[in-house]
Amino acid sequence: MDDDILVHKAGTIERCCRRARDEYEKNPATFTDDLTRQDAATLNVIRAWEAAIEMGDYVIGNARLGLPQDEREVITLLAEHGWIAPALAEDLKRTGEFCRAEWDYQEAPLPALVTILKRGLDDFTVYAQALVAGAGTGAT
Repeated sequence: MDDDILVHKAGTIERCCRRARDEYEKNPATFTDDLTRQDAATLNVIRAWEAAIEMGDYVIGNARLGLPQDEREVITLLAEHGWIAPALAEDLKRTGEFCRAEWDYQEAPLPALVTILKRGLDDFTVYAQALVAGAGTGAT
């Protein structure tokens, strides 16, 4: 498996998470009133999610783990085949639900965004590290 692709996507995830976190941490007390910062954080969470799914698709295709029908199934297949922990998969799926609401032009709840910014961004890092490490060991 071409680890360079996974390393590149992991870097994208890291940058997006850092940017989203920075928007929140500028001043958490004023975040809920600042639409510009909310938009920047949301966009970066979505970008991180997209990069995570692209990583997962790449791993699934190369390891021949199946044919996922949607983003949730990408995460499910990776968990079922031991690439990521089941608990991490469930947490990531919740983040994906937030992103799906944004993609569908629905109003995603602000508390969900804040929860992702406080706790969910680390899930992306763990996920990316697991896929890069698994590819390096030839896990299937």
